[in-house]
Amino acid sequence: MKLHRRYLGSITYAANATRTLEIPRNYALVALDLELVVSLTRTLATAGDCKDCAPAQLVRNITIKANGSDTIKSIDMETLHRHNELTYGVRPHIDAEVLKGFLAQAQAVCPRIMARIPFAMPRAIKEVDTLLDTAALSSLDLIVTFGTGADIMNALYNVDGAVTIVEARLDVTAIEYLGVPAGSKFMLYNQWVKESQVTAATTRHQIKLPVGNIYRGLLIKTISDDNQVNTILPYSLAAMNEIVLKSGTEHYVDQIAGILQSENRLEQQIQVPDTLAGLVAVVATNHRLTEHNLLGYYYIDFCRDGRLSEALDTRMMSDLELLLNVANPSPGHDFIEVYADELILPAVTA
Repeated sequence: MKLHRRYLGSITYAANATRTLEIPRNYALVALDLELVVSLTRTLATAGDCKDCAPAQLVRNITIKANGSDTIKSIDMETLHRHNELTYGVRPHIDAEVLKGFLAQAQAVCPRIMARIPFAMPRAIKEVDTLLDTAALSSLDLIVTFGTGADIMNALYNVDGAVTIVEARLDVTAIEYLGVPAGSKFMLYNQWVKESQVTAATTRHQIKLPVGNIYRGLLIKTISDDNQVNTILPYSLAAMNEIVLKSGTEHYVDQIAGILQSENRLEQQIQVPDTLAGLVAVVATNHRLTEHNLLGYYYIDFCRDGRLSEALDTRMMSDLELLLNVANPSPGHDFIEVYADELILPAVTA
């Protein structure tokens, strides 16, 4: 097989609109690379700080749908960007320094951000285990739902009129293999999200997960007022909030959330060098004393060495649930999102 890259075209931004790009069905897909480039202005009267990974929030949802009805990917671009960081070990390209701080942007500025939709499982020993053989599909569509300019601002400033999108474009590039041998069978690398609202401080915030397939990993994202926070699963001398993944009496994960974040930094080889002090200035980090974890993200990786034999097989389980020891609830403002990296085995034919 030979690796091939080709630019598929672009999707033009329109506020609160859904747009579809048909993906060619010639070869076996490794990934789709998305690059968002934006021209925007920001008013002084309502100027404020932007969310993490802005302007990714302009792409509110990304769906890959096969055969007209089978959804195999569903994720927002902000989370996809950080999910890439945790699974590939490096943060994808972002050039959005012009959005920092509280200053108005009277003239159009042009931030950019990249994210990858993987079909081949990242860090797998055999990447070809999970290619998407498009030739076997009757259709394959990339469906993008756009947001508005207000979506890129934090909760204090996400009001209509704060940001005006002059123009935006999402460019799409395919990475694929040519010459796939006839009769090849691949696992499907499926990604989906389940959201749960935090309404009370408890040692048993339960999120039930579907069983019947195989999990490569689970990404937990904790959100308050639309921003990533560690306060829902805090870690300190006074707080040791846990994440438990279990089926019946069998525990697969029983870990302190803050320690899991530290493990993610080491094992996934990610770097988060800077932090915000208050809401105004970015303070240079003293790397002799400080290396940060990724705020509000906790990744459970079942295949740290890339061997799919270590993945969590739920095909014989009757249930699977996350139990989270949550704190500091702000009703209507705090949410936990679980993004699943799920592997579906090919159908067995006689």
